[in-house]
Amino acid sequence: MVHRDATERHPPTAAFAPILLANLVPLVGVLEFGWDPATLVVIYALEVLLAFPLAAGKALFAGRPPNVEELETDDEDGDESSGDSSVVNIGNTELARKRGSVRLVSWLPPVYPRNVSFIGAVLFATVWSTLFIVALLSEVAIDEALARPEVWFSVGALVSGQLIETWRDYLRGGRYEETSPYAVIETPARQAFFLIFVLFIVAEASGAIVLAAFVAVKLLVDWSAFRATNGGGGRLTGWLSGPDGEDEGEDQNEKESDETTATLEPLSIPEGKPNARVPTHTPTVVLTGILHTLVKPAPFYTSIVILAWFITLSVLGDTASGGLGVALTVGISFLALAALAGYLTVKTLEHILSHAPLEYHRYDDHLVAYDTWVEEPQWQIPLHEIRDVSLVADRYPDRVYDTRTLEAQMGWGDDEATREIGPVVDADAFAEALDLPIRGTVLELQPIDRRIAAVAVAPIGGLLVCAVVFVVGPWPLLAALPYVVFGLPFIALVLHGLWGQAYPDQSSTRVDR
Repeated sequence: MVHRDATERHPPTAAFAPILLANLVPLVGVLEFGWDPATLVVIYALEVLLAFPLAAGKALFAGRPPNVEELETDDEDGDESSGDSSVVNIGNTELARKRGSVRLVSWLPPVYPRNVSFIGAVLFATVWSTLFIVALLSEVAIDEALARPEVWFSVGALVSGQLIETWRDYLRGGRYEETSPYAVIETPARQAFFLIFVLFIVAEASGAIVLAAFVAVKLLVDWSAFRATNGGGGRLTGWLSGPDGEDEGEDQNEKESDETTATLEPLSIPEGKPNARVPTHTPTVVLTGILHTLVKPAPFYTSIVILAWFITLSVLGDTASGGLGVALTVGISFLALAALAGYLTVKTLEHILSHAPLEYHRYDDHLVAYDTWVEEPQWQIPLHEIRDVSLVADRYPDRVYDTRTLEAQMGWGDDEATREIGPVVDADAFAEALDLPIRGTVLELQPIDRRIAAVAVAPIGGLLVCAVVFVVGPWPLLAALPYVVFGLPFIALVLHGLWGQAYPDQSSTRVDR
């Protein structure tokens, strides 16, 4: 579906008017109505934080696939490598390359499951931005600012301006069709980085000239995003606008070439109905995703959120008293818990969306992975290019549901990749239907060593006791914090390695084609 550009329906000045007027509200309040200058700092600090959830919502609709170089490498073991010059790094590239979309409601554009990974990156960026914002707000009287209705009115005006621009130009105007999710989340991260730096200067200064200068800088940041949407922009505004804004300065032919590489090439699927169809076992996929999240990302991000929660509570809790202090404490704790739960939910969804919808189709001499949720094939491979098929023996959910997950080497040369197949309920029938080069004896899982497994699981009870002591016990929170922040990921890594030793070595059962 082709949409007209937003500038064809609205002149550039009129299109930017809602954001312009929203930014002038707090400045007019300071200059004409005697608002404390610190109030302006609080208003814009809150807007910086609220820009991240808005970006998360916009990212779901971004229709342009991310370039490979925009993605952070994240393999199944959770090892991550640094990306390019990005403020926000992305993990789980397997889901980020998923094809297809689903339309949840008729009045909104389609949602792309591949963009769920980018929401997790937004949440992580929000936590880090909160630490800088808290350091900033420690310099102002936040209790007085938060008690003023004009603060919330101004924040509402600023957010409303962004919402209007998002609805009119991004969604209704069709901008989402040519925007990658990476660009959507990178833009507010860069703008937040820039604005936090400027806010630190403003928090230490005073006077109408300084405040007016800051509002001018804030308008420059918002204008940069608007220019990226409608074309044009210089070096500074290009960087602030994110990846799409940086492309504006490139040669048009080079830009078209980059957009071509960002488009997923269509798959060549044999015609007719498949000879065989085998779905994955959804409960096994869900349990695998939950356990994978609890063992690997959860300890690290729990430590980060606890650190952010403690610093935020220590700084802001001392600036407020009475009912506001209690409300602030409860609000900060709730937001910290919500951020952690949201991130862990996203990491679990990444695994589920990557594997649960898959159905394996065989077309004569081809194997096709078909996503039944978005109704689109994800990859295809000739059967003669599948080799080194082996059983994944260290998946506990396979033992719970009596399913099997296979691993195989596929393709040659630059297209060579190791893929997981499954989990499936009847592995023997699956292998026969898809003509995979394995034998029935390979599909038998050896029992785990219960003694080693018990040694690995027993300390978890101690960790739960320590968590209760950490929250309600008599020990000083500050003294226990370093042990939690630095010790929790290390303990999880040791226990996970010990648990892995409980699985028997089944490498001798591997069969090559």
